Amino acid sequence: MNINVAQVSEDEGLTIHHLYPEGEPALRGHDNRLIGRSKLNLEAALEGEKVQLVGMVSASVSFDCDRCLKPLTIPVEQKFDLTYVPPAGIEEEKELGDDDLLVAFYTDQVIDVDDLVREQIELALPMSRICSKGCRGLCPQCGANLNEGDCACVPAEPDPRWAALRELKA
Repeated sequence: MNINVAQVSEDEGLTIHHLYPEGEPALRGHDNRLIGRSKLNLEAALEGEKVQLVGMVSASVSFDCDRCLKPLTIPVEQKFDLTYVPPAGIEEEKELGDDDLLVAFYTDQVIDVDDLVREQIELALPMSRICSKGCRGLCPQCGANLNEGDCACVPAEPDPRWAALRELKA
């Protein structure tokens, strides 16, 4: 979905309430999947060439636990407040400030809202994707889920080259 900047009135702005089809917009990466329909509520305001987008994205994202591969689904409620401007002439390099991180660019008078929604969902996802803090993961030898009980594997003998380091611990 796109917003044409010409559609945004300087006086009244533009309001969008959009319910995406099942699983849309598709997330990048193979391990994240949208479950159900994502929802976007957005208010656009125009000031000169600057477009201010304020709103919220709601979605449910499914992925596998990083330790035990158990499927998980988490709800995402992400608010955003972004400013879009047309790309200006390329200036010399400069250090970005905090305010610069809230600025994005549009080209040809069009803002790609799907990219915005995708980005906001991905920003809301946890860095560590585990089912619980106490997740024990999978056995490295047989692949059994250690959360469901201990496996019958015999612990491997440690590499003798590390023996000197074990003595330092004592």
